[in-house]
Amino acid sequence: MNKRIVAVTACAAGIAHTYMAAESLEKAAKKTGYKIKVETQGSIGAENVLTETDIETADVVIIAADINIDLMRFSGKRVLSVKSIDAIKAPEALIKRAYDEAKVFGAKGTKVGKVTLGKTENNFVKHIMSGISYMTPMVIASGILLAIANIFAFQANELGQIVNWGFDTSTQMGFFMSKLFEVGQVGFKLMIPLFAAFVANSIADKPAIAPAMIGAYLVNDATYLGIQTGGGFLGAILVAFIVGYLVKGLKKIKWPKILQPLLAIMIIPLIATFAIMVIVTYLIGSPIAGLMDSLYSGLTTLNETFAGAPFIIGAIIGGMIGFDFGGPVNKTALIFGTAVYTDTVAKFGIANANFVPQTATQAAISVAPLGIWLASVLFKNKFTKNEKISASSAFGMGMVGVTEGAIPFAASNPVQMITASVAGSALAGGLASITGCKFYGGIGSPLGAVIGYIEQPVPFITWILCIFAGILVTALIIGFWRKPVSEEEEEYIEVEPNEIVEESIVEAKELFSEDHIYIDENSTTQDEAFKFIASIAKKHGYVKSEEDFYHGLQEREKEATTGFNDGIAIPHSKNSTVISPGVFLIKFKNPIEWDSLDGKKITTAFALTIPEDGAENHLKILSTIAKELIDDNFRNTVIKETDSQKLYNLVKGIQL
Repeated sequence: MNKRIVAVTACAAGIAHTYMAAESLEKAAKKTGYKIKVETQGSIGAENVLTETDIETADVVIIAADINIDLMRFSGKRVLSVKSIDAIKAPEALIKRAYDEAKVFGAKGTKVGKVTLGKTENNFVKHIMSGISYMTPMVIASGILLAIANIFAFQANELGQIVNWGFDTSTQMGFFMSKLFEVGQVGFKLMIPLFAAFVANSIADKPAIAPAMIGAYLVNDATYLGIQTGGGFLGAILVAFIVGYLVKGLKKIKWPKILQPLLAIMIIPLIATFAIMVIVTYLIGSPIAGLMDSLYSGLTTLNETFAGAPFIIGAIIGGMIGFDFGGPVNKTALIFGTAVYTDTVAKFGIANANFVPQTATQAAISVAPLGIWLASVLFKNKFTKNEKISASSAFGMGMVGVTEGAIPFAASNPVQMITASVAGSALAGGLASITGCKFYGGIGSPLGAVIGYIEQPVPFITWILCIFAGILVTALIIGFWRKPVSEEEEEYIEVEPNEIVEESIVEAKELFSEDHIYIDENSTTQDEAFKFIASIAKKHGYVKSEEDFYHGLQEREKEATTGFNDGIAIPHSKNSTVISPGVFLIKFKNPIEWDSLDGKKITTAFALTIPEDGAENHLKILSTIAKELIDDNFRNTVIKETDSQKLYNLVKGIQL
């Protein structure tokens, strides 16, 4: 078994349950043969932080937390969110549940007002995008090969304008580049049948691949159809869906058992291929080809007739990309751009292809997340600490062409974010189109100027400036629209904790001493135990108000039980009345009802006082106590031992 899990654990106080949940998951994973890495987000900050590689290679993500956890780094992964107590009580069951129930996070299905962001449940879009995902590597490879060959075929004047095109096959370089160009053309000829094959595969699985590929080839073969042009992308889509649902229907037939071994490899593909041949030849081939030819000829005429047409078309496509952050409108624009590009290359050749829609989509695709990041840099006083962290995540996603990084901000303020995104994306798409940029393949972002091939008036500069103009507009709209964060929140963001921490450490009392141990305490209820803990915390000078600390213990218990296993509890409270962090070990004469994890009564308690400002080193020790209680030997010794000196030495021994 090579199953990999990553997890994040966090509780309200950031002490006990954070580490108990982590340890429980790690033990359960080891027991069941899973590989796991757990990040703990406790009072001392994040420990054992998950790397990009950890997340990328994981099958599922478990979030066992009682506080809000930023999930943006887990976009595209299957995520299950539960309470920390669920990981502590039944970690093995939780792991199984994660594999069974975890849903893909990444901004799919997120509601923003009346708009659903990233929604891909629509079967039509899902099948189309499946085909595009398989086709994209061929598009990129073929496009770049054609682009490289074109460098040696285009002859430019001193102004960089193309004045002639052709390969000098009398030279070795010219001959090789002409063949490279032919290979690129083969790729473009095959990509539409490949697209149709995997759309059909998405609908009806492997038996649909061959018939759909053959059908899509036929609907795009002008010679076979006896006309001037083929049916293009639209024809391939029709073929794919006809074949897919035909095969799906054939699979439902109760075939004789003797034929069943041959169904997937011969009978169903044969029937479907015959059927789609008839349909293409006599029904859809010529009409679809005529429709697509009219559409693309119209687009070409529009671009040639009206000087502003590329900007308008590019702006419309770009605005669609920025509208719903990976949703249906965004996907429609991507599909349209890809269709126009691939079809016109196949029909008119690379030199006469219509690049405008595809170039616009790729120029606009990163504007929203990068605009958010830039706004957080230019308008620091209008973003909270957490928002700045999310903006940093959006930057990384935007640089690789992932629009969904904008979703957390759109979810909190949809009107503002959609307005800014559409405006910036439209500008980027329009500028890239009107300046004559041609996107052949690569990453749709500023990095596309380096990772991929883009023909542009001024290499690198034109593409980057077009996109940056859109990013800047988005950032300015967001920045001027947002209100500054409150003074209290700003103060929290800007305060450096070092001074506070150092002061706490100087003034703090000893964390744990022998007089912090109480044997045979007489409390009989949890409430009495809380009152006793509050009284000794006040007595030893660790809290300012006995009553406030008592109420703090009560409130913490309402969030989740502090009762551990085998009769041990870790009652604690992190609030303003606490002067100094401290540990008190109490052994009760009478077992106390506590609603513990295993249902057992409590006989031993580690009571913790935790200041709100907290000293980092002390908090780390407190966290260590929680983790030590997972160890069977430590826990059993604490339970059985009644000698104060031995207990003191035992607890003191873990303070490293």
